[in-house]
Amino acid sequence: MTKIDFGLGLRARHPSLLQPASRDAEAAGFSHIWLYDSPRTAEAFVAMAFCAMAAPNCIVGTAVSNVETRDPTVMANGFATLSTLTGGRVAVGLGLGDSSVKFIGRKPASFDTFKEKLGVLRALLSGETIEYNGRSLKLPVPPEKCPPILIAAERPRTFELAGAACDGAIISPGGSPRFLNYAVGKIREAAKNAGRDPENIYICAWTHCVVAETRRAALDQVRPEVGRTLFKAALRVPHQVLGRDKPILSDDMARRAVENVTHQEKEYELAEEMRGALGDELLEEFTLVGTPDDVAKKVQSITEVEGVKHLIINFHAKDRRLSTEVFRDRIIPTYRR
Repeated sequence: MTKIDFGLGLRARHPSLLQPASRDAEAAGFSHIWLYDSPRTAEAFVAMAFCAMAAPNCIVGTAVSNVETRDPTVMANGFATLSTLTGGRVAVGLGLGDSSVKFIGRKPASFDTFKEKLGVLRALLSGETIEYNGRSLKLPVPPEKCPPILIAAERPRTFELAGAACDGAIISPGGSPRFLNYAVGKIREAAKNAGRDPENIYICAWTHCVVAETRRAALDQVRPEVGRTLFKAALRVPHQVLGRDKPILSDDMARRAVENVTHQEKEYELAEEMRGALGDELLEEFTLVGTPDDVAKKVQSITEVEGVKHLIINFHAKDRRLSTEVFRDRIIPTYRR
């Protein structure tokens, strides 16, 4: 039986969710708590500190932050402080910038800018003195050990960067074993080409989850929460990977979705539009949704993807007790490393 770690993806629309969710995650056996870094949720660095106190045995991290809304020097200092205060219980999840950037009317970082600022972040967290904007800079208290740096890997260039130069990757949509096989294969190939051992790349599959008494109830509860995820998956996942002979979205649908996805007030409208266009088949492909038996079977198929070492679960059920209990009692004990 393949053994993996489990992390809770915590989209805290209200700060009051942080403490109970963190305590429940730790009690259920989750090893990590991953915070969104977005203006739509509780502020990530404040939230990570709070979650680390509420769950003293869990690692906290961002899934993901970015180098556009946070300067890498400020981000490095934040993670260094957290690492010192928690005894090293931090992980850095970083991306080019999606909702946190687009919802304030800005563009994600270019790939070259991202690589450059990623280097700045790693150097500072490793205790180095760097030249930055013409000034010499070193963190006041670097962490004893550089925390692992994982990048959001959704496209070929980020697959290559993750394998060649990062500690790991966070793959979304991570609920699709077919896409995971494709993405992990690209990451492991890049690691080999860079002279690295692919087994040392810490690959996380990131997915939305609802466990309910019936499959229909689970689908109805997850739909409003996953409009952006479905949209990104429909655009970025090669249709051939899913066994299709043409793109998932029509050109017209893609154009309208691109326009709406950057507006916070249209988030749920987009979810319904994506539901009508894609139907339940792709919703089930990209997420972890259904009865306890359905979800257990899907988790098994994800753990069978070679190279996946961590499954990040974002619970969206109206009543999270069933979801938490299924992972606590049935799933995590089976696969926990």
